[in-house]
Amino acid sequence: MINDRDIKKLKIIFATKKDLKASEIRLDKKIDGVIKYIDFKSEPIGEFRTEFIDFKERVLKTLDWLVGAFKKFDKELIVKTHQDTEVEDKLENHETRIKNLERNPVFQ
Repeated sequence: MINDRDIKKLKIIFATKKDLKASEIRLDKKIDGVIKYIDFKSEPIGEFRTEFIDFKERVLKTLDWLVGAFKKFDKELIVKTHQDTEVEDKLENHETRIKNLERNPVFQ
């Protein structure tokens, strides 16, 4: 049979409801502290994320403008190349005609 002395020993060895409740309260306080610490440490990450998103938007807008400008320059280059080809053809034609005139002068 269990006597009072055995009950006292068991209370020392095993946790009572009161002990478990006190441990639960201490653990809740520690968890709250850890959560506050994590929130404090992660706050700069949130600020960096916001700044990075703003930076990314500015870069993409600038790149959109540059791509548009390069497309415009590409079209202008195509037109200019075509015009240069026409001028070169006319120049070659003039050179040929001048050489023919120099070989066979009309007025001597």
